[in-house]
Amino acid sequence: MSDVQNWDPTLSTLGQTHRDLLNSLEIDTTDKQIQLTSEQLDILRVIFLIDARGWTEFAEDKNSAELICWIKLLSLVPEQYSGFDSGAKSPVISLVRVLRQRGGYPTYLTAWIKQHSTNRFLPYGSLTDRLSKI
Repeated sequence: MSDVQNWDPTLSTLGQTHRDLLNSLEIDTTDKQIQLTSEQLDILRVIFLIDARGWTEFAEDKNSAELICWIKLLSLVPEQYSGFDSGAKSPVISLVRVLRQRGGYPTYLTAWIKQHSTNRFLPYGSLTDRLSKI
């Protein structure tokens, strides 16, 4: 019998453990440095694989201030740690959509994301994905 297991990220869901981790990571936006333990990185690697629907459902009942902090965190992590490049599948895109749908997206946040991330798909996703939503 093999020790290798199959993992399907579309079947995974985000829960309180993930929320606690996201909320516990302080971001100093002037310093732009995030110090993460290997355990925190392991959890973040898993949550970066959650699909857009999972992030949307997870974020629906969270307050806007919390989502803005998560957007900043999830924008910075791939810039500082390897293995987090998610391109057009970044959870930031789903969180931005939730904020925009509820009218809680602050005008400064797009400039902040662009200034702190090299992911060309942030904050709105790929044009193909955006057109398919119409």
